[in-house]
Amino acid sequence: MPPSHPRPEDVAALVDALTTTGDHCADDGDELLDHMVTVGDHATQAALETMIDTAVDTLRELSATCRELSLSLSADAAPTRPTSRDATHARESR
Repeated sequence: MPPSHPRPEDVAALVDALTTTGDHCADDGDELLDHMVTVGDHATQAALETMIDTAVDTLRELSATCRELSLSLSADAAPTRPTSRDATHARESR
């Protein structure tokens, strides 16, 4: 039976995972736009652009939702545990 209240370290791990997922979704949406190709047929191009726009919108929504959840859960997370983003920034500043 699961505990009635989540452990702070479990919440911190979830916040870390949500933050990472949100970052990846945003990056993947940008990368998808960077790799859009041009095809010769107008109807095919319109269909391709619609599909890519839908995929990018979905990735942006996933990113925003992950970030919102991460922020709402971070109040419950253990304050002493750094997230992967904190660790990355610490490594980059060295």
